[in-house]
Amino acid sequence: MKQNTNIKTLIFAAAVSLGAVSVAPAQSAPAMAPAPSPAPTEPLGGLLGSRYTEIGYNYIDLTGPGPKDANGFAVAFNQPLRSNLDLTLDYDWARTHYAGDHFTQQDAEIGATAYSSLTWGRPFALAAVGWEWGRGGGISDDSFRYKLGVGTEIPVARPVVITPFVNFVRETGFNDNEVDFGVKAAYRVTKDWSVTARVQYDAVSHAKDAAEYMLGVAYHF
Repeated sequence: MKQNTNIKTLIFAAAVSLGAVSVAPAQSAPAMAPAPSPAPTEPLGGLLGSRYTEIGYNYIDLTGPGPKDANGFAVAFNQPLRSNLDLTLDYDWARTHYAGDHFTQQDAEIGATAYSSLTWGRPFALAAVGWEWGRGGGISDDSFRYKLGVGTEIPVARPVVITPFVNFVRETGFNDNEVDFGVKAAYRVTKDWSVTARVQYDAVSHAKDAAEYMLGVAYHF
């Protein structure tokens, strides 16, 4: 009986030893490393919600009697303040020649743009205040101005967006109202650089209407 018990004990011990040997490699094998996450993709190319400085060349086609066109440049700065709200700074300079004299106009504005991020685009509303200076023909004048606008930034392809917009501009000192209808496009060339373009028509009361064409670059930082 004792012999049978010893045999059973040896068999049980051998089985336990074999089981321990078979389990040990499985426990000591290193866990499979998770697959690396894909590299982050480039931004969609939009301007809203990003910090950037933009500079562009403006050509202005004037209607009616007097000077036929003007040339100038525009500088803009955009800074996100919080989610869906951007601070904007803008400066425009333009000059035209007529009857042996030149006429210069400058605009400076500060404002804010609020927008919503939806699957199909970013509708926005903006408000800005600033000042306008005009000089030429021995006369100079200036005026307070404010601007209200709406539009939508729409992704067309991964690096391209188009932005139709409408702005209302009031120049209190000149007693002028202006409505701007336009569209802007931005193409994100790299993470840091975008090429921009804008076309707009300015319907101005008590002054000449104008069509504006702008081509520029934006640096994101």
